[in-house]
Amino acid sequence: MKYYDSKSDRIITTEELVNRYGTEFPVAELGIYYLSKQPDYVPIAFNDLLDGTWYPVESYTAMQVKALEALVRAGMSIAEATEALA
Repeated sequence: MKYYDSKSDRIITTEELVNRYGTEFPVAELGIYYLSKQPDYVPIAFNDLLDGTWYPVESYTAMQVKALEALVRAGMSIAEATEALA
């Protein structure tokens, strides 16, 4: 599982959490929080949500690339997909 380490402004894994702090649960006093989703991308930022979790923000460019790839896999040409996303 992944968590947000607010002191280093990055993701920390359960393994790293156990090795560093001896626990597999986030500790708010240490600046470690649950993420609102488990990202499969490298976040460019983190947003504090009202429920106490942090949202890992994906870059817009990375999202565009994923959308373009999906449209091409669905049968569009690269030109058609690019135009559709414009």
